[in-house]
Amino acid sequence: MGESSPSETPTLGTPPAGLVIARVTAADANALASLFGRNRGTPASETFDPFELTAARARLIAGSVSRDPYFLARLGREAVAFSMLRGFDEGYAIPSLGVLVDGRHQGRGIGRWLTERTIAAARELGAPAVRLTVYASNAVGVGLYRSLGFVERERSRIERHGAPDEKLVMELPLGGVG
Repeated sequence: MGESSPSETPTLGTPPAGLVIARVTAADANALASLFGRNRGTPASETFDPFELTAARARLIAGSVSRDPYFLARLGREAVAFSMLRGFDEGYAIPSLGVLVDGRHQGRGIGRWLTERTIAAARELGAPAVRLTVYASNAVGVGLYRSLGFVERERSRIERHGAPDEKLVMELPLGGVG
């Protein structure tokens, strides 16, 4: 699996019909809050846990002046997915990637497309690589990241929701940058 070159992320060619991805701005606060609210406490948020999905967090993200880019994917006026590259503000050269796709819109290629666009943004910002943390129980996520060229760097046993799991740290070298 994952025979792609680490410096070139595979591309889909065409996004899902009507999908528009843009960097989050202050005008996106309500749409982002709605996305977070719809997905808080649902299976969609079970594997996305860098922060709590609240309206207050959405407003903070939308209103922030940050080197960490946040992206919102929309179908029409509806926010259907969110991604981020965090760590630049703290001085890290390699940002951490996070992606949340609305549970009602999973399985349509939105997550792959948004992940590819977010990786492209990291490359444009000069990051030498992108890292992420994913749970082994998230087989769809692990498969997606491997198909995009991410390689496992660390694995640790953990307990989540009263059951054993494993936390994987994966990294995608972006090539061409020191």
